[in-house]
Amino acid sequence: MSVVVDASLVVAAIVGDNRTPVATGLFSRWLGVGEALHAPTLLAYEVANALTRLVTAKVFPADDIEEAWRSATAIPISYHALDIQGPDVVAMALRLRRQSAYDAAYLALADRLGAQLWTFDGPLARNAESLGYPVHLVTPPATPRNE
Repeated sequence: MSVVVDASLVVAAIVGDNRTPVATGLFSRWLGVGEALHAPTLLAYEVANALTRLVTAKVFPADDIEEAWRSATAIPISYHALDIQGPDVVAMALRLRRQSAYDAAYLALADRLGAQLWTFDGPLARNAESLGYPVHLVTPPATPRNE
């Protein structure tokens, strides 16, 4: 079986926030059982964009970018170029009622591979599931409340 991962999972695995243990656990589990990981080539740009946003928001140190990037690129993901399936991505975006095709690229790839898309992106997961697409919403651990 194959799994399509989106940028939210990769970013979570490399930035050291409350989602990191969940994301790294998933990658370890998948790799341990020989699961094939897939993503559109878009993933690398989205990871770079997320790191940029985290640094400019001062929640991730700029000095850690190279290490984070090495960690992201060390994950053995098969990247898929947007070639003949471009019209499929546009159609998927329209079905999702999105004005952007970014999320649709992941979902169209999962659909084409007969795989499930895994994401931390709640709106994407709920929207795709409502249309019958196989998406697994990963939830971070609850943050304990001070009592």
